[in-house]
Amino acid sequence: MIDCKNIIIIIFILITSLTYSKVGAQDIQAISVIVNDEVISRYDVGQRVRLILVTSGIPASEENVKRIEIQAIKALINERIQLQEAVKLEVPESPEEIKLTLDRIARGNQTTAEGIIKNITSQGVNLDTLINQIKSELLWNKIVRGKFGSYINISDDEINLIYDRTMQSINKVQYDISEIFIGFEDEEEETEAGVLATKLVEQLKNNISFEPVAQQFSQSASSGQGGYIGWVSEGQLDLKLAQVIKNLAQDSISNPIKVVNGYYIIKLNGKADQGGKNSMRNLYNLTSITFSKDDEDSAIEFSNKFISCKRLDSLLENYNETGVNIIGDRLLQELPKEMHSELLKKNAGNTLSPRISDESIDVIAICDRKDDVGPQVSKDSIENNIYSQKIGMMSRRHLRDLRRDAVIEYR
Repeated sequence: MIDCKNIIIIIFILITSLTYSKVGAQDIQAISVIVNDEVISRYDVGQRVRLILVTSGIPASEENVKRIEIQAIKALINERIQLQEAVKLEVPESPEEIKLTLDRIARGNQTTAEGIIKNITSQGVNLDTLINQIKSELLWNKIVRGKFGSYINISDDEINLIYDRTMQSINKVQYDISEIFIGFEDEEEETEAGVLATKLVEQLKNNISFEPVAQQFSQSASSGQGGYIGWVSEGQLDLKLAQVIKNLAQDSISNPIKVVNGYYIIKLNGKADQGGKNSMRNLYNLTSITFSKDDEDSAIEFSNKFISCKRLDSLLENYNETGVNIIGDRLLQELPKEMHSELLKKNAGNTLSPRISDESIDVIAICDRKDDVGPQVSKDSIENNIYSQKIGMMSRRHLRDLRRDAVIEYR
């Protein structure tokens, strides 16, 4: 069932999509590229550059803007080709799917869809710039899976090889990693990919956040999750990647790692010795209740009486709280470090000590807690990973073929 807030956002998405069509019909913008008789204007390019800068946090220096503009034009050409193919094949689009994707991106950045919309529009980015980026990705995934999904064969030998290698290393060190993948198809693209990867590493090592950069630049399936892969053992990694990751310090960024068809940039989020249980992987379901600054007694009383989120609504009938924010499921490592010690001592049905700020008092309730049970290896998950890698490769090849057949005119 769709709530009113979701309906408002979906209507907003539909209106901005219609607005985009009207603006595109007005031949008042300078033309940057024509793709199969469809115009990409300088305005479109400028908006994409601004979106990348706003969401990634990369400084808007002259050098960065020029480099990002090159990437923006390539991305817009690819997306225009993808959307044209979707129209040709009559692939249906869904505002609800766009909304769900926007929610997923928001969760990865610890915000809300409304928060993302407010952030980008307040800095001069039209919402349709982001919506069209999301729409092209969704439609393209449908095209690729529909066209090639049934042709992907994964043998038991492939699965067993990785499973055996993983089981052999399961009691070794485990790594929690995120990735950015910049692919290439020929020598010219290889040079450009290498330069881009090097510049991104420079930015990331200057305290630019990894997740939004991965969302904007990575060509891997993990880009929608901010590049997050999760916990893996050495046996699950490509040998080149494993050699680099073993020597990374926690929270550090690797230099570009060249593989057969691209460059990887790896962030090491955490490390667990001997594959044992890791409290940083404990999963908490949290809800935050906000009280006014002058209502500390109510906040303390609520904390003492709280026993379950299932009874939260009835309990709140006795209070004049100013807001309820469902934080949802979060790994301990995703939460502020100052909360870790207290969370490890408390179970579901407890609250954390009230957090007092200049404006309000926040009480965080623990709705559920699931402790890490150590690495769990399944052949199904291995098969899914192999499928994602193969479908990703076919996606890049199919897009390359369509791009070669397209009539692209630069102005």
